[in-house]
Amino acid sequence: LAEDESPDAAMLEFPGQETELSRAEAHAVAQMLDGVYQEGRRQLYEHEVYSLVELVGAISPPRHQFVTVGESITCEALDAFPGNRVVLKIVSTEVVHKTEAGAVVFVPKDVDTVNREIKELITRQGDRHVAGVLVVEFVERAKSGFGQELFVGIRSTREFGAIIAAGLGGIDTEYLAHKMKPGIAVAKALTADTSAEEFLELFKKTAAYDIMTGRARGHNRVVSDGELQRCFQAFIAVARRFCVDRGEEGPDLRELEVNPFAFSNQRLIPLDGRGQLAPATKEPAPRPISKVQNLLEPRSIAVMGVSAKRMNFGRIILGNVRDCGFPPDHLYAIKEGPEEIDGVRCVSGVEALPERVDLLVIATASDNMPQLIKDVIDSQKVASVILIPGGLGETEGSGDVKARLREVIVESRHRGDGGPVFLGPNSMGVRSRPGNYDTFFIPPLKLDPRRDAPPRRAALISQSGAFVITRMSNIELLDPSLAVTLGNQIDLTISDVLRNIGGREDIDCIGVYVEGFNDLDGLAFVHAVRDVTDRGKLVVFYKAGRTAPGRAATAGHTASVAGDYDICQTAVANAGAVVTDTFNEFEQLIELGTALHGKKAGGRRIGAISNAGFETVGMADAIRGVRYDLEMPQLSESTVQRITKDLAEFRLDALVNPRNPLDLTPMANEKAYEACIRAMIDDEGIDAVIVGAVPLTPQLLTTADELEKPGALTELLPRLLRESPKPLIAVIDSGQPYEAMARAIRAGGVPVFRSSDQAVRSVGRYLCHRAARAEAKVVKAASSPKIRPADQPEKVNA
Repeated sequence: LAEDESPDAAMLEFPGQETELSRAEAHAVAQMLDGVYQEGRRQLYEHEVYSLVELVGAISPPRHQFVTVGESITCEALDAFPGNRVVLKIVSTEVVHKTEAGAVVFVPKDVDTVNREIKELITRQGDRHVAGVLVVEFVERAKSGFGQELFVGIRSTREFGAIIAAGLGGIDTEYLAHKMKPGIAVAKALTADTSAEEFLELFKKTAAYDIMTGRARGHNRVVSDGELQRCFQAFIAVARRFCVDRGEEGPDLRELEVNPFAFSNQRLIPLDGRGQLAPATKEPAPRPISKVQNLLEPRSIAVMGVSAKRMNFGRIILGNVRDCGFPPDHLYAIKEGPEEIDGVRCVSGVEALPERVDLLVIATASDNMPQLIKDVIDSQKVASVILIPGGLGETEGSGDVKARLREVIVESRHRGDGGPVFLGPNSMGVRSRPGNYDTFFIPPLKLDPRRDAPPRRAALISQSGAFVITRMSNIELLDPSLAVTLGNQIDLTISDVLRNIGGREDIDCIGVYVEGFNDLDGLAFVHAVRDVTDRGKLVVFYKAGRTAPGRAATAGHTASVAGDYDICQTAVANAGAVVTDTFNEFEQLIELGTALHGKKAGGRRIGAISNAGFETVGMADAIRGVRYDLEMPQLSESTVQRITKDLAEFRLDALVNPRNPLDLTPMANEKAYEACIRAMIDDEGIDAVIVGAVPLTPQLLTTADELEKPGALTELLPRLLRESPKPLIAVIDSGQPYEAMARAIRAGGVPVFRSSDQAVRSVGRYLCHRAARAEAKVVKAASSPKIRPADQPEKVNA
């Protein structure tokens, strides 16, 4: 590509190219990896990486020749190298950073000098095992310095399978990855879910792309988009084929990277590379996840671990299930001795159950849990099990017990029906409104179960039981239809539960808290998120564990710049979830997603109203943030005229300017609020309205004895939200005396915030997410093939 050609000209060479290896390419790469493995090595040498990217990506490396220990380069071979200098590099599995190790030298292209330097370079390595020296062409670059190198790498991860990362080369990527927000320094994606074209679009959002393509001031384009896409395609294709469990077929590729690529005439030239072999994570045994439905909506339940003498966890759970109105004829306590406990029939053991139960709750620790579970499986009387007890795999000496328990469960998969499914252990279990049961063993005085309140179209899924009950305490009126805690995921995983709940017609918003994924369940979770969000549901996600173990890995390599935490955040967001950074934000997005699901929200333009100037200023100041960008547009002329008339009616025209944001001053009453809110809702240039009301003014009905009076904001705002096609959000920024007011508005279905700036931040995340999803649907619909009338099948009478 000539310097003056279009930067995208090279794209024309690869129209519609699939991100898969040809049979010949796959065979050649497999032979190369097999050869490395048979030599007893687990690391690829630099020149082998060169051969691989040239074979798969048609990316030509500099001229090079590998000289083994004890050998020399010939005059004829050296003469074939262009230029007057060459680079000598030690080839050793024990040397990672060649420059720091003194394993790189630049020498004149003279055969005697080169051979002498080869011997001296090997000698300087001391006790390190050295395979030889790589003689490499010295590449003249048009320019050197910041932004003149590219890093691309793939690696196999336990949770997500193969991933790809790309950013500035050398040590620039590591530095920027630490200093910049996710997605700006380094582009990251799951190779199983990403095409080369899609990854190029992700890379275009990075600072690296801006610098390399001249979009940053003071920089010129040094690489074409076509060359980048070809490179990404090659790495993704290799990852899909070789960074996976290949079984007996051959060794798996754990990591492959080139750092850096240099540029010449907008083409890529690899200048260093490394690769590593290691077994990839195997696919876990499939689970009969259709039985999750038995767990969520059981027709029969048995509880094991119920004490007849004291109120232990088992007895609390039994009482909860009974009090939820579960059919008493299909509820059992597994307890040898008494005929009944608290009015519930007792049976001596699982084998004595008079029917096959959909759900068994085990609420007692057993000295031999694996045998107990085997007996449950052998009875063939249980479809699903909740394991409440903790400690398995967590306390010293319990790891073997957990491993044996997992083996017993996996063995049951060979049965005709796949055996029961297991939730837990170390779980609080499930609170299921549609299933009429509750295993949360929290005293009602400490967490009101609100059994008389109708369920809302929300669900919570969490590894941590404490996280769920804390959110339910904080969002008191959320009343989720389902709350599921998974504990240690001995069997059922986060993705299993999300996929089942996400397919339900009674759920619109799902909050998910994750601490860690089972093997390859991160990838399965991403797929589940995509399926659920494609159904029009909102998934709000929080990932715990922000310290990536990969940060301690070798600087500048894939593991250190693409830690699993960042990969998780990026992949889940790309799949369609709203990724949150704080518990507070998680709660607020859940509240917004549940309350506003049916409202039209395809834009980012907000209208703001308050009776306090500081709130209108604060809302205007907060319209742009790290993950959102709102607009506060001018009101239309008709809306200005309408508000002007309303202000005059309420004698506010001398105090208030009709604009957005609208400061009504403390003189405004509820009727003035209603008129102005309706005007903003009706403005076609406004997508959502945020209403702040400082309740301390005497003009508003806000005290405890005023809240139920006709026309109070506690009645007005819920009514306006019900009538409005657009989102409406309230802000009540005052202390404890006004908590009842905020609670009453929230009980009416309106999301309530206690500070205006935080309201704009969370509403910004929500609106921008919905707007992006709406825009993506439009693009997808526009790019879908259209069926011509002549191509449509004829209608046939049934």
